[in-house]
Amino acid sequence: MLSDRRATPGTAPLLGRFVARHRRSFLFRKAAGLCRRYFSWYSNVNYDLESNGEGFVLDTLARFSPRVIFDVGANVGDWTAAAAARCLPADVHAFEISPPTFSRLSKRFEGQRRIHCLGAGLSDQPGTVTLRHFDGFEALTTATEYPHPFSYREIEARVTTGGAYATANNITHIDLLKIDVEGMEQMVLRGFDELFAAKAIDLVQFEYGRVSIINRCLLRDFYEFFENRGFRVGKIYPAYVDFRPYEMGDEDFLGPNYLACRAECTGYLKELGGE
Repeated sequence: MLSDRRATPGTAPLLGRFVARHRRSFLFRKAAGLCRRYFSWYSNVNYDLESNGEGFVLDTLARFSPRVIFDVGANVGDWTAAAAARCLPADVHAFEISPPTFSRLSKRFEGQRRIHCLGAGLSDQPGTVTLRHFDGFEALTTATEYPHPFSYREIEARVTTGGAYATANNITHIDLLKIDVEGMEQMVLRGFDELFAAKAIDLVQFEYGRVSIINRCLLRDFYEFFENRGFRVGKIYPAYVDFRPYEMGDEDFLGPNYLACRAECTGYLKELGGE
């Protein structure tokens, strides 16, 4: 259909041609801004855990009595705290790659036996990476060259693999793997290859957005990764997860949160999908 439309010149609606001709006018620019804002609302471009659907995912997970949750890219621990509070009595393993941020994270959960904090990131192999750490904007810390308009300092940070950490800590099953790593998602995922092969991970929450332009990892690549491993993928909304096949129109770089669910976990799919 797309090729047909492109091959037929002069078929743009009259209103569309009028708008395009006058796109520099104040009124039309304001209208376009309002439309973009509405579309971002409709697309759930929302980073608030309590209202964007992340809380809904945790509350749904809690009904299945999870035992192990991973928070990769824990920052100062807001999501970690929510997961621990909602999913009793699960253990939450919180990974924070930036040493200054990890200092705050570890102090916040000091003495809490169910929360295990590691001052390292996860990747596809152990070693070190160079970070851009934004003082005052710690959530923006990244190993990519994302053009944030803030000053940063470079920090060398340690990484290991999810599989190595799981083996060292006798973890054989992960109920929910949450990943928020500002562009390192694919490397983190590859570090869990053995656990994926063993069908030992049920749910994976990951972020997709403009950083995918920088690291050249499209939403299509996420779908391919998970579908090849027997998962279904959907975008998270406030009261359901929209599990469905990939469409090119979904490649909008808006994000923020998607969920992959192992296809055999039909109970999760039913409850999370709002069926």
